[in-house]
Amino acid sequence: MPLPEPPERDPLIRKVVAWILVLVVGIWVCVFLAYTAGVLPWDYGPSNLRATVNQHFAAIVGLPSAALAALSLVFILESRSGKIEFEVFGLKLRGASGPIVLWVVAFLAITVAIKVLW
Repeated sequence: MPLPEPPERDPLIRKVVAWILVLVVGIWVCVFLAYTAGVLPWDYGPSNLRATVNQHFAAIVGLPSAALAALSLVFILESRSGKIEFEVFGLKLRGASGPIVLWVVAFLAITVAIKVLW
């Protein structure tokens, strides 16, 4: 028995999600650039936050960046080519499972690359 087709998404929702993604990535890039330029006041308070961020940079900055990059990749691919559907080991991934699996694979690939290169 074939699975029913998932309902089409509202174009307004896609536009809102796209702008939210652009906004979040833009804010993240601005914070990262401000951090690297030394503009943000990281040295205030009882703990030296800048030293902690420098010591654990891959975990504090790298992993959220990997998550945003994977999300951006999945969203761009889905918006350009339509629904993401594929079959792996006889398992058909359709609907929401396709983008979720693709995000997990992209995120793991980026985090492995960060671990190997760090």
